Amino acid sequence: MGLIEPAKEVDGVEVAAVAARDPQRAQDYATEHGIHLAFESYDALLASDEIDAVYNPLPNSHHARWTIAALEAGKPVLLEKPFTANADEARQVAEAAEQTGLVVMEAYHWRFHPQADRAIELVAEGAVGEVTNVEAAMVFPSMHGPDDIRYRYDLAGGALMDTGSYALSNLRAFGELDVVRAEAEEMAPDVDVRMTAELRYREGGATASITSAFTGTGQKAELGDPDAIDPDAFEFEFQAEVVVTGSEGRLLIDNPLAPMWGSGLTVTDRGGHTIHHEAAEQVGTYTCQLRAFRACVEDGGANLYPPSESIKTMELIDAVYLAAGLPVRVGI
Repeated sequence: MGLIEPAKEVDGVEVAAVAARDPQRAQDYATEHGIHLAFESYDALLASDEIDAVYNPLPNSHHARWTIAALEAGKPVLLEKPFTANADEARQVAEAAEQTGLVVMEAYHWRFHPQADRAIELVAEGAVGEVTNVEAAMVFPSMHGPDDIRYRYDLAGGALMDTGSYALSNLRAFGELDVVRAEAEEMAPDVDVRMTAELRYREGGATASITSAFTGTGQKAELGDPDAIDPDAFEFEFQAEVVVTGSEGRLLIDNPLAPMWGSGLTVTDRGGHTIHHEAAEQVGTYTCQLRAFRACVEDGGANLYPPSESIKTMELIDAVYLAAGLPVRVGI
């Protein structure tokens, strides 16, 4: 979803190869998607002169190691969020990017869509007055079993690392923050299925909050028996929105993750009058992201989510975990 289809829409981009720990799995995936090359290992792919850049969608715990390896092999990297397992690893990746002079772009695809720019502009222009509070909610349904990478501490899993990382990146579009308090609901030891946190902006003192979760009834009971998962037993919930409240009104960003499926931006003033704003270009966020990556690598275009930004987001993620009484995630 994040690469195969968007690559068909972006000039100058071709998905030329895939690699996996299981050579047959790599070959099967390549055959299914019409990919020319299938490598038997990540190292083999990185050693190939036929590969110009790398997309790293590996489990969170593997992000730092293989991104650094790609940079050392001379390959720019589009790195799936969250950037790394923790802030220390993020700094290591940033150092490798600086030493090699190569692009590393974190794949917060929502940020590359025109709607994100317009939302930031509206707030900066005073559409809601002085900002007093920002709320971000990212709640996704999940039917995955207990061995899914999202639920494994050894793979740096957790709701905050997935849905919550989006929410924190949403908040950071409007300024830098500190964590006030956080509360987690665990699905497995040290792995959160739900995380809520209260934060405060460093400039201006506005409050902020996130709600991040995987939803689906009965998940805890099913952890011990993956064969017991009954799809009909799940009640799905999806929530993706950001609300910016100010002294003169509020801005609702409906479904920032997939603005082409949402209702756009709505500004409501204190009198209840609303103004709707829509992005001029109705295009997928992943397509926008891939365009930006290609332009950054080939033409020196802007990197909206470089390592310096990713470090700040990972610092917040670490701080939320600690505030909730859970350990910071670890890599390999």
